[in-house]
Amino acid sequence: MDALLKNIEQICNQHQLHSLEDSIQSVKRFIENKLIDIVILGQFKAGKSSFINSFFGQDIVPTGVVPVTSVITRLQQAKTEKLLVYFHDKEIAEVELSKINTYVAEEENPKNEKNVSFVEIHSPLLNQFTGLRFVDTPGLGSAFRHNSITTYKWVPEAGVAIITISAERPLGENEIELITKISESTPEIIILLTKTDLFKKEEIHQIRSYINQRLQQSFKRDFRIFEYSSVSNTDSYKFAIINEIIEPLKFKFKGKREKIIKHKVISLADKCLSYLEIAFQASLKSDKEKEDLNNIIFGEKADTEFIRHELKLITDNSKSLTRDIVYGLLSKYEERITEELQSTFRDEYNDWNGNLYKVSRKYEEWMKRKLSGKLKEVVVKENSKFNEIVGKVYAHFSFFTHSFRDRLSDNIFKVLGSRLTNEKWKPDVKTLERPDISVYRAFDTPIDLLWFLFPMFLFKTVFRNYFLRQIPKEVNKNIYRLTSAINKTINDEISRGNLQTMKYLSAEIKTVETLLSSQKSRSSDIEKSITLLKGLISGQ
Repeated sequence: MDALLKNIEQICNQHQLHSLEDSIQSVKRFIENKLIDIVILGQFKAGKSSFINSFFGQDIVPTGVVPVTSVITRLQQAKTEKLLVYFHDKEIAEVELSKINTYVAEEENPKNEKNVSFVEIHSPLLNQFTGLRFVDTPGLGSAFRHNSITTYKWVPEAGVAIITISAERPLGENEIELITKISESTPEIIILLTKTDLFKKEEIHQIRSYINQRLQQSFKRDFRIFEYSSVSNTDSYKFAIINEIIEPLKFKFKGKREKIIKHKVISLADKCLSYLEIAFQASLKSDKEKEDLNNIIFGEKADTEFIRHELKLITDNSKSLTRDIVYGLLSKYEERITEELQSTFRDEYNDWNGNLYKVSRKYEEWMKRKLSGKLKEVVVKENSKFNEIVGKVYAHFSFFTHSFRDRLSDNIFKVLGSRLTNEKWKPDVKTLERPDISVYRAFDTPIDLLWFLFPMFLFKTVFRNYFLRQIPKEVNKNIYRLTSAINKTINDEISRGNLQTMKYLSAEIKTVETLLSSQKSRSSDIEKSITLLKGLISGQ
């Protein structure tokens, strides 16, 4: 496999197949890893985390009735228990395992605002699983779009995939899409039917038959199906999984790992071959024919200018809506915050002493602290919706990318009889940064500098009423200011998504253009590369 991977990389460099660079790096990471990752995947509430806790006999990962896991959690053997938190900025923190929810739970780390890349649990509980590492992933299909993106980005790293399917909702289109995607990465795909305690034995048999039938229709192959319940008959289910899945992986570790690597490399080789076939067919055409091919393939809806125009429309339309959406989310708190601040101010003001200047500074400090606290609470509460704004735009970018790529592939097929490989590209979502919240001076004019003209024992009530009237204005002003700050942050992220999408599609177009520009003099080199790859694949 090393020789095949090395040849794939050389061929990609030789023929400028830049689109496969990420896939090559993913396979390299798996080879360097030295472990087999058993990745637990499935829809939201399919029972992934519950299965892991039940299987290891301890509540290691968080569970809940709402979406819980927001980042990847890896579990591996160790002599002593510890939790390592890996951040996107490359920082690593070691914390107590009891604090895991702080980093992986959606409620405590909404939209992964702490910028966690993944967490790693080291535990003696896994000492019997030498060479294996278990990976808990965020649920797919929940209200939190970033969870699905996180999971799909981890799919290429899988060695073995256990796809959890709840007996309550057996095998929908989402699972079919997931299995299709992960089939590119691993030959070891296992179906785990969870929550079997909710149904009678005869009903479970019917559910299994239904799943088998749908899988056969979609993939023309059999999948191993295991049952599981953390409520009843758990030991029996656990024994079957250990005996039929885990033990063969342990005792045939080298062979199993080589099989997984072979699958990944050959899948990569097939993608490489599809590009080379396009290049070879194009190289046989005359210059005039190539010009005609380019006009057909890169028609009015398949060129860089069209992409740039369409992405600009998506971006501009999204940005034009952002401010009103953000203000709508924030403004609903304005009345409540104002009333709470006024009530608290009335209770505390009588204890404030000093001249007007000192009281004014006290008020400004108090207002900044109190209002900042209130607005921060609002931002935390609504943060998932702010991120959802970006998520929806990114989904639009992703849909546009898939549609464009399908159209390009169809055009290539019409004239050359070859297609681009299927690829589900998504922009890389970054957690939004929290905006700065600030409160300015209490007086627009420096009247407080004339404090000696206003003895507080006479004017304290007058200024209390003045400050009370200032509170609604201050709340309104800062909500507008906060709206502007969040609006800018979101729109900057939308622009980043635009650039990512443009960069990806430009690279794809450049790759196809390079393939189509292949000269007849290069036909022999391309054919040699194709023959070499096919020979290496058939020899495996």
